[in-house]
Amino acid sequence: MTDIGGFADRYLSGRELWGDDLGAAEIEQWFADEREAYADLGASSGGADEYGYHGYNRYYGFSRLPRRRFEHALGVGSSFGGEFTPILDRLGDITILEPSAQLRSASLRSTPVRYVEPAASGDMPLPTGRFDLALCLSVLHHIPNVSRVLHELGRVTAPGGWLLVSEPVVSMGDWRDARPGLTKHERGIPRRLLEQAVERAGFRIRSSRFGAATLTPRIAQILKRNLYASRGGALLDRTLSIATSWNYRYHADAAWHRVRPSSVFIVAERDVSVRP
Repeated sequence: MTDIGGFADRYLSGRELWGDDLGAAEIEQWFADEREAYADLGASSGGADEYGYHGYNRYYGFSRLPRRRFEHALGVGSSFGGEFTPILDRLGDITILEPSAQLRSASLRSTPVRYVEPAASGDMPLPTGRFDLALCLSVLHHIPNVSRVLHELGRVTAPGGWLLVSEPVVSMGDWRDARPGLTKHERGIPRRLLEQAVERAGFRIRSSRFGAATLTPRIAQILKRNLYASRGGALLDRTLSIATSWNYRYHADAAWHRVRPSSVFIVAERDVSVRP
């Protein structure tokens, strides 16, 4: 596609994040396009028990949390809530911001779940400082105004609370064209910009690690197993991510550019001294 107005230089280069500076009307349209897009790709046929990333999340995220109880947990775009399963015994109540009407659970085992409708603006209809744990796993790349949503996460997370963010940090192709298996607007978030936005929201990053190496699903296909479900699979993924990190770039222009880690997992603590 012709590079109109330096689009590739600004956005495919990873220097700027497409969508973060759109106007209100454009954000509303993006939100409407994405509301049920992921569910319509087939996600609505699953459920909390079918969540397949427990090994990945434990290794990269939950293992880095302090061994304590979290009375109020928030999930941003957590759909059925399956990502909370490994730590349910450490949670009090769960609130999930979820736009899709198709991706909701009545409860997670014995833990009640409250669903709240998110706003396209990114503003969260939630009390300031309410949550001591927030999960935002593979959600922000569907959202235009990433910085605003992270700012709101900083507001609703209590000082000393924790945030787990996992996102693709590669372009996922040129999103100006339709891409099979992907929604209309999703695009990865350049690592540098993601980390900066988390810090500006009032968090201190305690861990930021490459993951989801592009070689991992290829090996999983050969082995006929989901490597993200187990700790051993997560360790293999981490090894592959480290080994190919030298080749990380936001947008791939050649086949060999695609041999790289594709995501980053961030564990961050809400700074007690900063107001976002």
